[in-house]
Amino acid sequence: MSSISKSEDVSVKFVAKGIYDEKRQYIRLSSVFPVAFRIILPDKKKNEMNWQQGYTCNVSNGGICVETNAVDNITEKLLNAAENYVDIRLSIPLRQAPIEASAKLIWSRCDIVHDTKKYFFGLKFEEISPRDLRKVVWHAKVHKYAARASFLLGIILVISLSASFLYNQKLRYENKMIVSALVNLEEKTGRMAQSYEVTQKQALDKEKELQSVSESDLTSKKRLENEYEDLVKRLNQQADSMDILDRKKQGLQKTISQKMYLWLKNHQSYTTGLVLSFEGKDKIVKDWSFIYDQALAVCVFLLYDDTKSARDILNFFTRELTNDFNGFNNAFFYDSGDISEFTVHCGPNIWLGIAALQYVKKTSDYYYLDLAKRIADWLIEIQEGDPEGGLKGGPTVFWFSTEHNLDAYAFLNMLYNETEEEKYGIARDKIKSWLNNHAMVPHDRDYSSPPINRGRGDATIATDTFAWALASLGPQELKDMGMDPEEIMKFAEENCSVATNYVRPSGIVVNVKGFDFSKVANMPRGGLVSPEWTSQMIVSFRMLSRYFKKNGDDLKAEYYAQKANIYLNELNKIVISSASPTGRGEGCLPYATKENADTGHGWNTPNGNNTCSIAGTAYMVMAIKDFNPLSLEQN
Repeated sequence: MSSISKSEDVSVKFVAKGIYDEKRQYIRLSSVFPVAFRIILPDKKKNEMNWQQGYTCNVSNGGICVETNAVDNITEKLLNAAENYVDIRLSIPLRQAPIEASAKLIWSRCDIVHDTKKYFFGLKFEEISPRDLRKVVWHAKVHKYAARASFLLGIILVISLSASFLYNQKLRYENKMIVSALVNLEEKTGRMAQSYEVTQKQALDKEKELQSVSESDLTSKKRLENEYEDLVKRLNQQADSMDILDRKKQGLQKTISQKMYLWLKNHQSYTTGLVLSFEGKDKIVKDWSFIYDQALAVCVFLLYDDTKSARDILNFFTRELTNDFNGFNNAFFYDSGDISEFTVHCGPNIWLGIAALQYVKKTSDYYYLDLAKRIADWLIEIQEGDPEGGLKGGPTVFWFSTEHNLDAYAFLNMLYNETEEEKYGIARDKIKSWLNNHAMVPHDRDYSSPPINRGRGDATIATDTFAWALASLGPQELKDMGMDPEEIMKFAEENCSVATNYVRPSGIVVNVKGFDFSKVANMPRGGLVSPEWTSQMIVSFRMLSRYFKKNGDDLKAEYYAQKANIYLNELNKIVISSASPTGRGEGCLPYATKENADTGHGWNTPNGNNTCSIAGTAYMVMAIKDFNPLSLEQN
């Protein structure tokens, strides 16, 4: 053990109150390290003394102060004699072997604390290696300042959390105000439209009255002309005011659309990449991520050029692919990725393949093309089990759904156009043949029956089959199959359109018009509006508008564009602010305007009138953006 060099020695004076550095060349450090010590007898017979246990009170470059509770009688006597020498072993944190040193006893004292003796004594280092001394002082400094640093970090953390809380509260308030502004604007527009209709009727009535007045009755004629001109002027003013409101509303819709995208993004798990399907009171599905919803979320992320969030979802399913792939389960737990619904259906898997192809189309990155092909190859295996080329609902079921086959047609058509692989074109054509034979009812039908069946041998009315027939096949292809796309949409509107009340989170009741899941007259629960299926109809109305515009029929093009706008504006009334801390008040839509209601197709709507859903929210974004997920060719 080498002695401290003169350059490192410190002039230290130990007094009863503690270690005091006269020159203040070094900062005194308060620290607590375990220390073993034994006093060296005057005759230097070290082995005759027992090791005692204590703790450091202070540490400096020159020495230490030691505290101990119990010492033997010999040690107690020797502590009272100054100038004794002491062997010490300092235990430093994270160091396996203790640091050994020799020190000189400078002072000592004994205090009585709660009837217990406490001994304190000061030691000046005599022999200690410079390296070990630096370690002792460094660890002492760390120990001293760690508490202060922790305290400061705690203050910083409290300030940060407070700032974050205030920011989130401000953000929630601003988001709620935006949603409220849209709803209020929609209600104001509705009142103005009603006023416009009243004025328009008055003007028409006045015009008829004017035409019936005799030319000789100049007084009456002049009065009626003035009244008619006033009504026309009022009509023009109301029309101008409505145009201003419409422009404001379109701007707010774009803002709300972005808020909906952020709502989806806020509910994406950092660990799995999955997005929570429902936010609300339904305890059964509150942690679930349905794969159909994940496909819709991918489409929305792509609409906002957020390819990373889209990849995070697709990566989850790419990791889940196995050599014996037999379809993905319908749902997974949002944050763990474990299976939450063990049923495997074709439709949700098809939508996942569609999302992968939308990503390929958007980015020209073909990494997820294999995911789409694996799903398609699995579908073809199932399809081969049906002599008529239809696709049943899943590998373990026996029913055939028109919806699934419309999805499959769109998916296989996309994949064939992307890869030009013949097997996908053949499978697509078989699906079309099945649809023609089992789903489509030509327009020379009995108009009391639906133009499109829900499935093979199933004439139940399902609203989504009408919308998706246009979205999947397109107006012209429907015509080529002997179907009238206008009649399809007309039937849907006559049988599935409904006006119903919705109680907003604020308690305000609004009347909203949209589309139900089924024929309203057949549902004992009364009518309800599905934002998802209403948005699907909006997308299809816009497809019809473009179709007639392309064919030179501007009148019909404007008619269907107006229909799309009317239903989109109605959905503004049921946009709500997310109530959860994660949602931050962003805009979203409930799954339906009634909770726990029978859809008519084998499942109920979730519990909670304010249960926000991916399906309702994502599809309204697509309606605002005029995006058809069943086609790679967007207008």
